[in-house]
Amino acid sequence: MGVKFIKVSVVYFLIGATLGIYMGMADLFQFTSAHAHINLLGWASLALTGLIYHVFPLAGENKLAAAHFWLHMVGIPLLTFSMILFGLAKFEIAVPLSAVGGILVFIGVVLFVINVMKNVKRSAA
Repeated sequence: MGVKFIKVSVVYFLIGATLGIYMGMADLFQFTSAHAHINLLGWASLALTGLIYHVFPLAGENKLAAAHFWLHMVGIPLLTFSMILFGLAKFEIAVPLSAVGGILVFIGVVLFVINVMKNVKRSAA
């Protein structure tokens, strides 16, 4: 799972960088929250998670890691897309979508913490 997390994280890095450049060039900063969440949750957190799962394969190759992956693959886009919708025109549907996305991400984080506490162990060397 570690490699999957890393590969997805670089896609988020590209999206976040592109959005940041667009915001600066167009002088449109209503997407700042989405930009921050794309970079922190999508790029930084997923990259770090991928590295941890790669270095500690016991944690990276189990059902907790898989559930964590899919919760984030659904939760992060839902959360960030709803922030963009809200930034565009204050669409009311964005509020519950953001809540659902945030809850999915939070559950994924909880599973990650449980997984690390349970399966990341000091090496024998």
